[in-house]
Amino acid sequence: MKKIIAINLFIVLIIILLLEFGIRFFNLVGMQGFEKEAFLKENGITFSKPNRSFKVFGKNSKTDQFGFRIPLRDFSYDNSKKFTLILGDSVTFGVGVEEKDTFVGILREKLNKNNLLNTAIFGHNIESYFYILKKNQKKFNDSIDKVIIFICLNDVVPYQGVVSKEDLNKNKITNENESKIFQNNIAIQVNLFLRERSAIFVLVKSLFTRPVERHYNIMRDLYNNKKNLLEFKNNLSQIVEYSFDNKLPIEFILLPYAHQINNNCREDLLFPQNELIKIFNGLNLKLYNYTNKFCKMPDKNNLFLKYDPVHLSKHGHMRVSDLLIADKILN
Repeated sequence: MKKIIAINLFIVLIIILLLEFGIRFFNLVGMQGFEKEAFLKENGITFSKPNRSFKVFGKNSKTDQFGFRIPLRDFSYDNSKKFTLILGDSVTFGVGVEEKDTFVGILREKLNKNNLLNTAIFGHNIESYFYILKKNQKKFNDSIDKVIIFICLNDVVPYQGVVSKEDLNKNKITNENESKIFQNNIAIQVNLFLRERSAIFVLVKSLFTRPVERHYNIMRDLYNNKKNLLEFKNNLSQIVEYSFDNKLPIEFILLPYAHQINNNCREDLLFPQNELIKIFNGLNLKLYNYTNKFCKMPDKNNLFLKYDPVHLSKHGHMRVSDLLIADKILN
């Protein structure tokens, strides 16, 4: 009997290993998670540690002496030229793809612009952008000639940054909408462990929890809270005023959620964009809204990582770089 049980367990183990290998080999889903030891917090805001190599969503990443993401190849800035400061969250960081395949990396090569400072990291939002802008404007002084801020629809959520085990143990997940994702401590710990190590887990979880639609709905609820929108507007006003006072040209790019694109930009799904457009129009600011442009692309179903609500695929990053070049954002 023990021998039969052992044989059956061995067969089950072989099947699991074959499934794991098959899912990874055929790229049915990407790995998730990141090495939290690669990050630090300053005034409550998450930053990448400088001069580090680490994995993010299964892809190798590397930071420079400032903690900004740079190519894996030998790389250096040209200090004889001006810098472009890029602000954003994990979408702009480019989780799930190598740096050379992010829209920032593509622009480095296509436009021969090495001096793109990609400050983006997980959880950054409009509130943290103001802090990061001030910090780097003082650090680089008059060496920055332009600022580009990539806005994700969840930027109206109160700032959380990278959620550490210490944060979980101290119950620092404070936003009511975010708590819908984080149900309890044990479940979070199991999820964090498995999503970094098991493609089977990521695939099964994605199939059963429908993250693309679920995360869109959580994000959309944020826009029913007038306080969130008012805080977004106030932070945006501070950024613009600071940029004006320091003679820094600034551009704003709005990126959509996958659920909106998957449903052909149905009007009722564009409520968040419409609310942000009202805010920008009220402040007389130009906003490059790429939502409808995404929807008109013939390859729109390949713009996001598989089963991911917001992060761009390698193909999606290429398309964004094309749009940025067409709109002459970096000219």
